[in-house]
Amino acid sequence: MPAYGPNKRRTERVLLRIPIEISGENDAGEPFKEKTCTLVINRDGARVALRAHVRPGSLVNVKNLLSALSARFRIVGPLGRSLGEGPEWGVECLQPLMEFWGISFPEKGAVAQEPELVDALLECTACRSQELAQLTMVQYRTASRESVSRPCAKCGRATPWRFPSGEAGKGTAISTGPSGGEAASLAEREEDRRGAKRLTVKLPVRIRLQDGREEISTTENISKTGLCFASSLGMKPHDLIYVTVGYSPGGTEHEIPGEVMWRKELDDAGRALYCVHLQQS
Repeated sequence: MPAYGPNKRRTERVLLRIPIEISGENDAGEPFKEKTCTLVINRDGARVALRAHVRPGSLVNVKNLLSALSARFRIVGPLGRSLGEGPEWGVECLQPLMEFWGISFPEKGAVAQEPELVDALLECTACRSQELAQLTMVQYRTASRESVSRPCAKCGRATPWRFPSGEAGKGTAISTGPSGGEAASLAEREEDRRGAKRLTVKLPVRIRLQDGREEISTTENISKTGLCFASSLGMKPHDLIYVTVGYSPGGTEHEIPGEVMWRKELDDAGRALYCVHLQQS
């Protein structure tokens, strides 16, 4: 699968809901139009909630309802594991260089991967363009408190960048009506309930279970009250675990206890997406 198969994703994924409208022909050859949302995006495609029955390989038109941009996408196939509450499909953008999602994605491997570099979704305070930027840990910690200065391609100069104030640069939430509410991911509803702002940032995290098993993973997003990450440790809701966010061998980061709120299967290899509530004192 071009956008999500093992070792095939060409840019980092971002767990992000963007309201979209998909139109085309269903598997019976009848026209359809459906308002829905993305659950995961990268430069080359997305994971979308879609109730219409479509054919893998068929072409559809996708409209980004935040920017009003439209582009042609190819239906890659159905995804058996659901991150939301309904059928989900992988779709591949046929015009990936147009920055359809309003976010600039660097090529994986385009910048030397050093241990201290992390990916974080930042927004230019001057033009509001967004980019999945690679930051050092020092820059990340600075951006968490204030802004960091970095070049902006659209402004043509160095500008202050900081974490976005809302999803997709506009802070637009998807309707809680039948379509939006049913497609909303559990992670977003959990964080909304706690009133915590989620930051899309890829930080190294060590997960340690009470039986001594542990694994190094990467956060998908974090907030003051919790974090989301993928793991193959086979945890269950309500399990008590210990996480070290920003982990590095020999580092001084503190281990924090947390409770697994939910898990959603990602693939048949046993990996799952987890939401953990941190029990900070």
